[in-house]
Order: sequence, then C-alpha cells, then structure tokens
Amino acid sequence: MRRYASTKALAALTALVLTFLLTPITQAARAADATTAKSAGRKYALVSQGTGKYVTAQLGLTGNQYGRLRATADRVGSWETFTLHTDTRGASTALRLEANGRYVSAEFADGGTRKGMLRARQDGSIGSWERFTLVPAGQGTYALKYTHEGATRYVSAEVNATGEDQGLLRARATGIGAWERFSLRELPNAATTTPAAAQARDLKVMSWNVCANNGDCPMYATTESEFAATVTAAADAAGRPQVIFLQEFCEKLAKPLELALEARPGSGGWDVRFAPIQHEVTGTGLPARKTCAKNRGAYGVALAVPDENTWYEAVELPSPPGKEQRTALCATVESWAVIACTAHFSTGGTGYDDPGRTYQVRQVAALTDALAARPGFRPIFGGDLNATPAVTPQTGGAPVLNGFYERHTECDQGTDRPTKDDLKLDYLFAPRNASWTSCAIATSTGPSDHHAIWGTVHLPAS
Repeated sequence: MRRYASTKALAALTALVLTFLLTPITQAARAADATTAKSAGRKYALVSQGTGKYVTAQLGLTGNQYGRLRATADRVGSWETFTLHTDTRGASTALRLEANGRYVSAEFADGGTRKGMLRARQDGSIGSWERFTLVPAGQGTYALKYTHEGATRYVSAEVNATGEDQGLLRARATGIGAWERFSLRELPNAATTTPAAAQARDLKVMSWNVCANNGDCPMYATTESEFAATVTAAADAAGRPQVIFLQEFCEKLAKPLELALEARPGSGGWDVRFAPIQHEVTGTGLPARKTCAKNRGAYGVALAVPDENTWYEAVELPSPPGKEQRTALCATVESWAVIACTAHFSTGGTGYDDPGRTYQVRQVAALTDALAARPGFRPIFGGDLNATPAVTPQTGGAPVLNGFYERHTECDQGTDRPTKDDLKLDYLFAPRNASWTSCAIATSTGPSDHHAIWGTVHLPAS
C-alpha cells in the first residue's frame, strides 16, 4: 500500500514551507503541473553513480536550455522527482518530471558538448525522443539506453565537465560505465491520519466505468470540458453523491472534473484524485504508468470526495505478469471516519489477462487487507470488478468475490442486474453493519459502455 497526503490547504501549507526553504531563483517553477498534480503512485529520484548527486531539471533556464537534466542536486524537491511511464507495455520507458508534468526528451539538435542532452520539456504524448530502455547495470543500478538514427547510446552524466555543463545528462556513450549508471530511489510516502469518532451518517455513493481511453466509446472523443460536464451531469442525475468512484480514467481529466463539480451552486470544494494502472518494465520488475491516448496523461482509476483533510493511498494489486498491473485508490476522510476506495480488477476468463481468475481472488484479498489495515475507518468501496457474483475460478471453489461478501454488504446484493451488456460487473460495498437504503443503476450507459451505479448507505455509529 502506498500513501499520499493531500488537500488544498495542506498543499498551500507545503508550498509555503518550500518557499521558505528553497532558494528564490527556483520558486516560480517548483509548483507541480496542475493537470498531473492530482496523481498518486510511485515516485522516484535518480541518483548518478558518477557524481553521487540527484538528477535535477533546470526549470529556471529559458529557450533550448529549459528543463535540461544535470546530476548535481544535494536534496530532493519537485525538480528532482520523476515518475515512470510506458506506451509500449513496458518495452520502453519515459521519465516525467513532477514539477512541470513534462516528459524527458533526448535532444540531438544541438551539437558539440551538448549533443544528445536530456531535457524535461515534452508536454505532448510520448514520442520516439522520449522512449528509453531501462537496462539493469548491477548493484541495483540501471543504464538508460536510447536509440538515435539506428545507433544505440547510453545516457551519461558528464562528470568531468565544468561550469554549467558539469553533470549534464547526455545520450552519447556506447558502453556502460560508472557515468552511465543511475539508481532509482523510491521516494517515501506520506504519513497516515487518524479518524474522528465514527458518528452515524448517510452517504450517497456512485461508481462509473467512464471508458475514457477506449476508441469504441463515445467518451473517448470528448474534450476535457465535455468529459467533466458529462460526469458532473451523471452525478447530478444520481442525486449528487458525496463519493464518486471512476474507472478507465485518464489522469489529466481529474482537474477539469474537480472544477466542474465545484462550479455547481452549493457544491462546496471537491478533491478529485487519480492512481495509475501500470505495466512492468521489461527485465526490471519496475512498474511504469500506462499512458492514455490523446495526451491525457496516465491511465487508471480516480475518485472524488469533498475537499478536506484527506489522505490518499494507491494500493497496488497483485496482477498477472506481463499484463496490466492493477491499482486501487483509497481516500481516508477523517471527519466521516470513512475510507473510500475505487478499483478496477483484471479482466478474467478464457482469452483475457486472468484466464483462471486466480489473480482476481488475490485482488479481493489485497484490497480487503488494505481496508482492514485502517482501523477506525469504515470502508466504502466499489468499481468495475470484472466478475459476476457467482463466477468462480477455473479451479473451482467459492465465487471470486466471496471475500468481499463475507465482510461487507453490497448495494445491489441478491440481484444480477447487469451493468455491462448482460453482466453484473460494477459494485458498491459498505461495512456489514451498514444498510443500503437505496440502490439504482442508470438506464443508459451514456457515452460509456458501462452503466453507472449509485446508492445511499446508512453507516451506524461505532
């Protein structure tokens, strides 16, 4: 389980502290890009074996020097924080800088001592200039391999250079030495939080697989503002739920949706968060975020809750090797004493990622364990679980979802009302001692291929 703290108030306080701690010259570019700052998931700092320093992006420069990478930093901030991405199912990897939300490119337009330098400057989709291969290089280090005009090059840190070129990262070496070795240091997660007293309350909850990255769905063709308006309208039709779970979501849609929810009269503040579904980087075991098409950032799941002192957790679910590595996303809301989680399980059955449905069973167990690890928080969860209530693993035994039913009550329990074609795949669950006072399924899928499901649950005091 990976935890990430966030609220707008907390972000403002953090920014204030950073303003005090960091040098004035770097402040303008230290804030994370607004379209990607709502993301949970693994984050890394790169350490050069050649210099012993962190790799930093120089966002204070202009022109064709903007965002160039140098292994010269002594500490980690947003200029030194990266995420891994893939649009080739793990065969290649792209690095994205936390501070500006841009991918790292290898620049061959400049010649001489800067030919092939790396810059965090690509704000579109991942292209050939942004694709690297992570090559294990011993002792937990990796080399970044890049192919240019048919020639293989490895990224070097220019240890012996002087002045502004000292430690500059360039794709120029033909072999792997100390200058070409980097470690990926996973950055620590935020601390946990403590629930308030668990008072009785009613919560309206909704889940919808929005099909935002599938070219067969009309939602795929919508603009960011159209997408936000569509989901907001669906939430209004569901009676304005206080918790919204979303699957098949694209990262850069989070902020527009948040703004659209807040624009409704009397809606108050909202916080929309995202967590990526990933692919293993070939030969490394490292997960990289799967990308959405149309420059919409990473692909995964999202949730929306009212903006308050909320902590976020990306729960990496056990998934079939070589296939999509599934993730759940949880928000703990202190004042409600609630942990709310959205999930999108592996596709099970013959011909799909999890043909025996053995990983779906493990995903149920992993999410159940994650919920149980937060004592005092009452679990509300759901999403596209890609299994019907009765389906069992190919090896037989109990139904796949029994682990949920044993400890929780389901919004539409005892029915097989379909949510995708003629199958019931989408669910909402609450604690065993809770009671669903209503449960509904949208009559139409709208621009998606799944029906939305929503209900009102009464949580007793505990």
